[in-house]
Amino acid sequence: MRKKFKIWKKIGKSSLVQTVIGRLMYLYVLAAYKTSRWTIEGARDEYVSGDFSYLIAFWHGRAFSDMFLVWGKKLKKDVAVLLSLHRDGRIMASAMDGLGIGTIGGSSKRGGAAAALDIMRRLRKPANVVAIAPDGRKPGYKMTDGLVQLAQKSRRPVVLSAYSVRRGRLLKTWDRFLIPGWFTKGVLLLDEPVYIPADLDAAGIEKWRQILEDRLIGLTEEADRRAGLKCRVSLRDKGENK
Repeated sequence: MRKKFKIWKKIGKSSLVQTVIGRLMYLYVLAAYKTSRWTIEGARDEYVSGDFSYLIAFWHGRAFSDMFLVWGKKLKKDVAVLLSLHRDGRIMASAMDGLGIGTIGGSSKRGGAAAALDIMRRLRKPANVVAIAPDGRKPGYKMTDGLVQLAQKSRRPVVLSAYSVRRGRLLKTWDRFLIPGWFTKGVLLLDEPVYIPADLDAAGIEKWRQILEDRLIGLTEEADRRAGLKCRVSLRDKGENK
């Protein structure tokens, strides 16, 4: 059994396999969108078109949020998502590529500073959107201060986003990843833009980190409630994240 696991793990490192899995994921999520009834709320005109640039944030377990937004509102902006350079990130990058969403590679080897510079360059330009899952590492649904610092330094607002479905599957992973079902009801919620003050000290950064974390948890639980997600759990109980 252990030998078979090692073989599959080795196969999973293949860039070709990652690309194929990513494209299959794209087709699956596209089918979930096309076969379901979607309600999208809070998508302001400036989120969709015009020169307005912003950061959009959603939990790692709801990483399909930006895909549903692009499909549902046909964004007239350049969209890029921050992803790790490891296997899962490359698979997701392949899925996003099918939709025309670019990627910004971030990892401990590459260095967070390099990824941050890429994000800043994009946000300085008009009509750019950078998507981030602010709980990119364990535990899930616990925001780091990276999003606050990016918004503070770029002077660009944060737009919080969450999707849910009536029928789907919550995986027993650290991020409680939600796989949407087909032929169901879907809900995508976007919050109003949040502007982070530029002159924050460490205490101020922590204050805004907590504010954004609480608001994103609340928005995600509201999406679950409106969609009627049958397998929903409390996202505030971070003690279950493993």
